Amino acid sequence: MKAVKRNFLVVEESIRLNEINNFQISRYFNPSDFNLEDKLNLHFDYSEGIGAKYIRILAVYIDTSKSLEPYEGIEYTEEFKLPFPVGGITKKNELSVSLKLKEDSKLLWKIGIQIRHEINTLIHLTIS
Repeated sequence: MKAVKRNFLVVEESIRLNEINNFQISRYFNPSDFNLEDKLNLHFDYSEGIGAKYIRILAVYIDTSKSLEPYEGIEYTEEFKLPFPVGGITKKNELSVSLKLKEDSKLLWKIGIQIRHEINTLIHLTIS
C-alpha cells in the first residue's frame, strides 16, 4: 500500500491556478493547526491574472456519526461562488468567506478552490 501525500491548509499561502492543476486545488484541514473557535475565515486579498468570472470554494465535511456501510454517504459539501472583481483582487476589494468548522456531527476536513473561467491566476490566501 502506498502512502498518500496530502497538502494541508496553512495560515498564509499563494495559490497558483493554471492548466497544470486544472485551475483547481484542494487542501485538507487540521483544526489543531489553528486557534479557531467555530468558523474558518478565508481571505483572498491579492491576485495576478484578470478575466476570471468567479472563485468557487467547496467545503467538504465528513460525518463522524456514520460508519462506512455500503452506499451510505459520509461526505457533505457546501459550495460558495465569489465573484471575481474586474480589475483583480486587491486589499480594497478583498474577497472572503466563512466556513463552519462543525455542524452537528459533521466536521470540516477538506477545502477545494477553483477558478472559472480558466485563466492563469495567482491568488494570495490568508486564514483567520
